[in-house]
Amino acid sequence: METNTVSKRSVSFGLSLAIASIVNAIIVCVKEKNETVMNGMKKLTGHHWITHTVIVLAVFALFGVIFSRMNGGQGRKITIGWLVRTVIGGVAVAGLIIVGFYLFAD
Repeated sequence: METNTVSKRSVSFGLSLAIASIVNAIIVCVKEKNETVMNGMKKLTGHHWITHTVIVLAVFALFGVIFSRMNGGQGRKITIGWLVRTVIGGVAVAGLIIVGFYLFAD
């Protein structure tokens, strides 16, 4: 097992990035398909992209804090390689969701 030389917050918010990327893609699909959701998001902040951004940033911050508080405040213990694969995987899945949506469902 390789030595983890990054901080607990780097690991925590890296994992959070993977989750937030997928949440972002799901929000894109849902609001584009459902006019009620789009209008509700517009009413909340004045524009659907502002609401979208607030939700994704909140998810990113929430999961980052949760992951950093795991293991008695020491954060998640994973290797750097696993972290990199998780971030790349999360961003790739999010990209595929959006591309697939616009190619097949829109």
